[in-house]
Amino acid sequence: MILNHKHQEQSVSWQPYLKYGERQFKKQKAIIYSQGEVGNGFYYLHSGLVKIMTVKPEGNRKILDIHGEGKLFGEQAIDQLAYFSTAVAVENTVLYYFSREAFREMVQACPDFLSCFIDSIAQKMRILSEDILLKAFTSEQYIAYSLAKFCRTYRSDRISITQQDIANCTGLTRITVYKILKKWKEDDLIDIQNRMIVIKEREKLSRLYV
Repeated sequence: MILNHKHQEQSVSWQPYLKYGERQFKKQKAIIYSQGEVGNGFYYLHSGLVKIMTVKPEGNRKILDIHGEGKLFGEQAIDQLAYFSTAVAVENTVLYYFSREAFREMVQACPDFLSCFIDSIAQKMRILSEDILLKAFTSEQYIAYSLAKFCRTYRSDRISITQQDIANCTGLTRITVYKILKKWKEDDLIDIQNRMIVIKEREKLSRLYV
């Protein structure tokens, strides 16, 4: 199976729209919103990283995505629905919060805004569809794909992520993740430094899933 592993970037700059939002600063590990909380707006990630995760009824955590700068999240709250996930700042982060009222104003004042907003939602739908295809991957392919995805988000070959985070993201057990990372470290594909994974051979890892 071959997946297009280069996510489409936001095609329209959000700079003209930021004046409609409320600038917020969130410290590392701060909760931006919680699963089940009824919202009234969405967020634009100006700088930093945000982890989106959900808690299943049995208590297991699942990391849905890690967003880098330039991404929208929490869009479902525009219809005053409950957030289906929890958003947490991975590092010190600058956000812009757009209320439901600001959304209406932007639609009326900015002709290009709505298509930009819809593009963001369509991109998330593509990611969800991709996740379904990933279920056909082996454990090794799934982890390799996830690390490549995180490299693009972090814009670095040094990823601040734990083995438990990878397990939560892929749905694999922590033992499975440990064994695969241990093998890759022995093969000199990666290095593990405390809570940091260093990708030494990104091209070789990418060949595992393409």
